[in-house]
Amino acid sequence: MARYIVRASGAAGPVEFQQRLTIDQALEKAKELKEAHFTHITIHNVLNGVEITDLEALMDATGNTESS
Repeated sequence: MARYIVRASGAAGPVEFQQRLTIDQALEKAKELKEAHFTHITIHNVLNGVEITDLEALMDATGNTESS
């Protein structure tokens, strides 16, 4: 099973969440960061190095766009 880390930029600078997350957990964390006005949010696949940058499209595709 692939594991992911989340990276983002905010007013205080870049942040990286080092805990390894499932894709669903990573998407939830990305959604929280977006709602907290972070920008340049990416999800990084730890196993193969692929970085997902188009989170809007991925969230739309998975139906993970609802706001709390």
